[in-house]
Amino acid sequence: MEKLVSSYKKAMGKLPKSAKTKINKSDLDRGLGGIYTKRRKRSDVALVPFESFQKNHNNSFVKLDETYTGGWFIVCSPSEYFSNLSLLQNASMVVRYQTYLELEKYPANIDWKNISTNRHDYKKGDTIFVKDIKNLDKTAKKGKTIYVGPSNIGQHEMDFATEEEILKVKMTLLYQMTKMVDFKEFFDNKSLKIFEQFSNEFEKTPLFLENPKLIELTNFYGNTVCPELIKFPNKKLAILKFSDILEGTIEGDLGREDFNRTTTKINLHHREKLIAGKLNHNHRNVFLGTNCGNTIDAALQTSGISVSELLISN
Repeated sequence: MEKLVSSYKKAMGKLPKSAKTKINKSDLDRGLGGIYTKRRKRSDVALVPFESFQKNHNNSFVKLDETYTGGWFIVCSPSEYFSNLSLLQNASMVVRYQTYLELEKYPANIDWKNISTNRHDYKKGDTIFVKDIKNLDKTAKKGKTIYVGPSNIGQHEMDFATEEEILKVKMTLLYQMTKMVDFKEFFDNKSLKIFEQFSNEFEKTPLFLENPKLIELTNFYGNTVCPELIKFPNKKLAILKFSDILEGTIEGDLGREDFNRTTTKINLHHREKLIAGKLNHNHRNVFLGTNCGNTIDAALQTSGISVSELLISN
């Protein structure tokens, strides 16, 4: 593994900035705001929903310690917290009030005016109380939108990955880039030898040999393809191009006030979606794909439809 990591670092040093950024951003969470962090490393503090603590972790603090090595907090509604005080005793907690009704129904002995807003003031075993109330009523008859308490406490547990797994994902992504149809067009022979050395080392390891989906998406079709678009009859549309990483910005729609908004043609793709209790940000599940493929996948998941069902003709 040391030899592979060494060749990976050399190869990363030869990548253009946009390609290097694409890989390095994979180790950051998505950033949800409020109690959740914004683009922080995936190995950082995990925020575990109370329901997940019960169903996925069997109410075990030891299991949380073993899984979330960067630390953790259990996120509870006031109802969940005050109904399970004995179970949650001495646990690291975030009690999140999201409605004014919860404030009335479950009043806590908290001095909201003097509550610390610095997440670093809270230690393991502490309980953090937060008002995170969003009111979309423009007349604000039911109370205004308000946030009180520390923010950016941690990431959602679905985004978590260990440092070791983060590195494996990044090496897997680099390998996928080296197998893109036009990759060699952008480098001189000296650089290509460095990438070839990395690829050869990578293919000797379980990261490649025990990852059949990676072998399929990078070798079976002759080059790297989109995990979603390859499911459709026109396979040419699934081919990923390195040029779309270097120059693949999709500009925002003309006429929108937020006209500087941009997306990219090549994005990260999780074959199995990120969900609580599953460490799905891993090297067997993260691939490079197209913005189009991700959009289709999201729409199908929302509708509960599979690609095979979509292609069936009566």
